[in-house]
Amino acid sequence: MRIDAWLAGASGRLREAGRDSPRLEARILLGLATGLDAPGVLVHGAENLAPAAEAKAEALLARRLQGEPMAYIAGFREFYGRDFAVFPGVLIPRPETELVVETALESDLPDQTRFADLCAGSGCIGLTLALERPGWQGVLVEKEEDALEASRLNRGRLGAGNAEVLAGDVFALDLPARCFDLVTANPPYVAESERALVMPEVLAFEPFRALFSAQEGLAHVKAVARAASRILKDGGTLVLEHGFRQAVGVAEILADLGFSKIIAKKDLAGLDRVTRGVYKCPRCC
Repeated sequence: MRIDAWLAGASGRLREAGRDSPRLEARILLGLATGLDAPGVLVHGAENLAPAAEAKAEALLARRLQGEPMAYIAGFREFYGRDFAVFPGVLIPRPETELVVETALESDLPDQTRFADLCAGSGCIGLTLALERPGWQGVLVEKEEDALEASRLNRGRLGAGNAEVLAGDVFALDLPARCFDLVTANPPYVAESERALVMPEVLAFEPFRALFSAQEGLAHVKAVARAASRILKDGGTLVLEHGFRQAVGVAEILADLGFSKIIAKKDLAGLDRVTRGVYKCPRCC
């Protein structure tokens, strides 16, 4: 079969399955099967697919038609201009999470900031901060084994030597008190009552424990805020992602723990997605 014929057929099947960008996805799948980049797939359209490549392309297409996310099929997702390895069991980085990085980078922090990224997942936040600010020193903390593996893999692939990846639970965090200038986090924050709002393929393929949290989605947010209030230095900054309906509740949690200068930041859709607060230690005066 010719390459352009396979692309046309695959695009049609993806369109029928309700995929938003069927032509683009077909080119990506064929590129994964053949090793050709996107321009190469188009340039070689009149050529015939080798049988092995066609079989591989069909297998990849079948996975996508079953709803498996493209990031798992490709094995990576782009985040802040870098490719992060992801695989089943690891939450796929989202564009809105880049706002956590942007908010942290624009915060008033020392040149040699020490930071902790909690609920690190693939490492997309913590490793990006380490790479964008080589003078900073970071610790990424993650509980789940698959995500720990991804963070460590990405640390090595991207060369983030100024970041360390540690196993740890945000509900029982074992980090030294008053040692960090910055804490970041993208914790689970979806409430069980919001399950119907989550895309079906996310529910089917991405890890439940990286998405859902108890107490109407705020249990992990509270744990992050409590941990941050213990490990941040006086005047340290917390930046965390949360649900678009949670900004008021998050601000109340932070205020109760001694945070001030609390600001909610909007994502590209105009939704409150990230909150920043500055911690004032009552015993550090």
